[in-house]
Amino acid sequence: MATYAQAKASVLAKAPVAVTGASGFIGRALVKRLSARAIPLRLLLRRPDPELEALGVEVVRGALDREDSLRRLLDGAATLVHCAGAIRARRAADFTAVNETGTARLVRLAAQSASRPRVLLLSSLAAREPGVSAYAGSKLGGERALVREAAGLEHFCLRLPAVYGPGDRATFGLFQQLNRGLGILPAPLNNRFSLLYLSDLENLVEHLLRQKAWSGGIAEVDDGRAGGYAWSELPEIAARQLDRRVRAVSVPQPVLWATAAGSEGVASLLGRAPIWTRGKLNEFSHPDWVSCDGKSSELEGWEPEVQLDQGLLATIAWYRQAGWL
Repeated sequence: MATYAQAKASVLAKAPVAVTGASGFIGRALVKRLSARAIPLRLLLRRPDPELEALGVEVVRGALDREDSLRRLLDGAATLVHCAGAIRARRAADFTAVNETGTARLVRLAAQSASRPRVLLLSSLAAREPGVSAYAGSKLGGERALVREAAGLEHFCLRLPAVYGPGDRATFGLFQQLNRGLGILPAPLNNRFSLLYLSDLENLVEHLLRQKAWSGGIAEVDDGRAGGYAWSELPEIAARQLDRRVRAVSVPQPVLWATAAGSEGVASLLGRAPIWTRGKLNEFSHPDWVSCDGKSSELEGWEPEVQLDQGLLATIAWYRQAGWL
């Protein structure tokens, strides 16, 4: 007779895993990994994506604010992996609309669906400090929405640090500087943060999908570096791995504030969401973004394999091969 774990694995092989945010940096990598493992997938896509659709996955056209498309996404799904989120927005309300209200709507519909899929939410360490920025507040709102709307669904939440690796545009500027022998870094340089390499996150999500049950908890994860990294360490690591001198330049807070305000002003005139904002500066200036040790039973059997020494080299090699450098 099949065990419960075997039954779960069988369901995972037949019923689709629904994925939001599949066109993003993390979502795209997860879809490619799970597709390579022959796990059936159903993706919520706002617009056509030839690269993902070529994988033979099922596609639902829509967005988090459209209940009709969300119902189709969830119909018969075994698991929902919620990667979608706003990382740039013109107004604080825009962060809330996607990261909190959108998550609440999605989880509520999952609880109402016949298959009642379990829900894996990819959140952010920023949720630990909701007062730092509108983004951080909206991520905590999304976590609370998951708990409030789950209505008995199995669920689990990963609070991620900065995730980097091949294909990442968010950290490309920093790696580009380091490759050129320069590290322009925010002051103070002793602020600490955790990191997670993309392939380690892929391994973790696949590990979780094969777990027989989830506790409903929250886990903060990282690359295993005790105490994380200080900004001042990045040029040192890059110099050692790239075998060249890398000079660190610390940018004073008043200069950073001025550039953030200027970025917001220009974006407002152009009607666009700014990349560099005062909220983002608050996040960069926070002294402690080090992940707490994950004690959740769901993480047992998973270990990160890539710290920044190896991850930096692999990421820069990818950027070079792709013609970004």
